[in-house]
Amino acid sequence: MKMGRFVIDSHVHAQRFAAGRTMQEKLKSGDSAAAPGSEEYKRLHEQLTYELQPYDNSARLLYDMECYGVDMCILTSAFNMTNELNVQIVKNNPGRFVALAYGDKYRQEVQRTGKSWSAAEAAKELDDLLATGNFVGIGEGFPQDPNLGSKHRRIDIHERLDEIAHFMAVARKYKVPVRYHVGLTMGYTTGYCRGSGANPETYNPMWVHDLAIEWPDVPIIFEHGGVQAWWWEKWYEECLNVAAATDNVYLETGTWWTELYDKPLRDPNIGAKKLLWGTDWGSSIPIEWQPGQHPETYVCQRRKTPPVRHQVDMFGWSLKQLGRLNIPQDDLNLILGGNAARLYRIKLPHTRIFPFVDE
Repeated sequence: MKMGRFVIDSHVHAQRFAAGRTMQEKLKSGDSAAAPGSEEYKRLHEQLTYELQPYDNSARLLYDMECYGVDMCILTSAFNMTNELNVQIVKNNPGRFVALAYGDKYRQEVQRTGKSWSAAEAAKELDDLLATGNFVGIGEGFPQDPNLGSKHRRIDIHERLDEIAHFMAVARKYKVPVRYHVGLTMGYTTGYCRGSGANPETYNPMWVHDLAIEWPDVPIIFEHGGVQAWWWEKWYEECLNVAAATDNVYLETGTWWTELYDKPLRDPNIGAKKLLWGTDWGSSIPIEWQPGQHPETYVCQRRKTPPVRHQVDMFGWSLKQLGRLNIPQDDLNLILGGNAARLYRIKLPHTRIFPFVDE
């Protein structure tokens, strides 16, 4: 039995990279090669991140959607994934996918030419993408200077929020949600305020208090709800604080273990209406297991282990966490798809199947 009336995973990567041949070529040094987990191997992975070419992985995604009763997915990009491929996947599978706009062409140009990065230029790319009508929101996260880390230059809250304002203005123009990334994987080393693979705001969900006040008509969704790939709950608590104090901030929950749902569901200023299921399917981050501990299972990468080669079953694990909740089915339906359908204005098979009849 499906877990909900219309199930939408709001955070999915339908593109994947085949690193084998490129990796082998760069690993070759005479007759020896860098061992997986070595410092040389880690550096090589960082070098390849923005060189790999993605391919369409939607066949596996559709298989998992059929297995677990997922009706639709919202496609998002990351590092070297492309908007064009996501649009093609949407067109090839009517009614199954919608896509988010992601700044990739301008970033590639900046990296290729060494020209100075501009938030205004990055915002123009997003504006042009949304003008096509092929996209329903902005994400994953916000664009940033791809060379910030290599410049050894740091950026503070004031400068970064001024940059983000350009992207918020585009979202307001097209009446679409933005995705604010919170959390980090443990397998890749990233800087705190110098970019290097993660935007500085990813460590600072409390910044959204300011964004929510300045842009009250723009829905802001905390990606991963503060828990991307570890067991730490500090950012989760900060995300709850912002969501409870604002009207336009929402939480993505697909990487939460069951107990993390308790606080927001009991909070009268959050509740089921502010939670969206989104698993990060396609990122292939493994599930760790520590029997008898808290949490017993959680999403995480091991630093000394190469990236997993199989497709991690995120739907199965995440839906199991949700299935343990004893809450009204109408509330569960909102988390599993209703809230995403409302925020992204997704056409549903019927009216009045979710509580927001009058909105």
